[in-house]
Amino acid sequence: MDPFQNSSRRYANTILCLVAALSIGTSSFGADEDPELKKFQGHWEVTDLIENGRVIAKEKIRELLPSGGRAEIIENAIIFRSPQDGQQHAKVFRIEPAKYPKRIEITASQGKDSWGIYQFDAGKLVICLTDPEEADRPDEFSAEADSNRMMMVLKRTTAKRSAAKAPAVAAAQKPEPTPAVKGLTDAEITKMLAGTWRLSYSAGFLFVTFNTNGAVSTVREYQELRLFHKSFVQTPISGGTWNVKNGQLTAHVTRSVEIARVKRLFSFSIRSFSATDLIFVDSLGRVVRAARIRKS
Repeated sequence: MDPFQNSSRRYANTILCLVAALSIGTSSFGADEDPELKKFQGHWEVTDLIENGRVIAKEKIRELLPSGGRAEIIENAIIFRSPQDGQQHAKVFRIEPAKYPKRIEITASQGKDSWGIYQFDAGKLVICLTDPEEADRPDEFSAEADSNRMMMVLKRTTAKRSAAKAPAVAAAQKPEPTPAVKGLTDAEITKMLAGTWRLSYSAGFLFVTFNTNGAVSTVREYQELRLFHKSFVQTPISGGTWNVKNGQLTAHVTRSVEIARVKRLFSFSIRSFSATDLIFVDSLGRVVRAARIRKS
């Protein structure tokens, strides 16, 4: 067996992370708020791959990567479809564009999966990575022999977006402004909102918890592909405070995996809810449905 194959399989999940997104709510919290993150959005394909000084042939890239080297980036999640089960999977990443070179980190369920640097060059995305447990973060775009680094070049593709859309649970035409929940006071709405709500999106679920002390937190749950099984991974995304005024739910983000969202206010117009369901309209006019899974 080719000795390279074994070492490459060890990097498979890392590559999938990069070529394969809901953060605090719907996509109104997403890439539109961060110009740098917006550059990542779309379909990508690995065209060049170098590992520890070895240049990998293009046909070998397609063989080694479970996704075939193709995937879609939606907000700060990399979405890919496994050829084994045909299901979509995802992992999250974070960037530090203010650093030089610009930094990127991939987060797995056990913690930091890989770290490295990136740059956009002539419309292509160039990334150099290494395992945090094996080497320091790369400081240049190279992957020489014995460096424990992997460098890849990705180009945009024109693949059609899958039917399963990112963050928004249900797309709809922008509704005409209407009053929020009728017949309920802000205090009553606040009391009814307290608890944890679940929103569906293409790669998994988003859990939003409204605490009675005025704190709000969000956790993304996605399915992670392991060697012999699948597991569900929960990753904290953001936190802050919340309140209801004139039927409008407002969230003040005080911490987030995306720095651009910190200290931002986001408002949602509540249309209706019951003991089990919540329907609201985001700032872009999209109707979103959430299901209650726990009361406070």
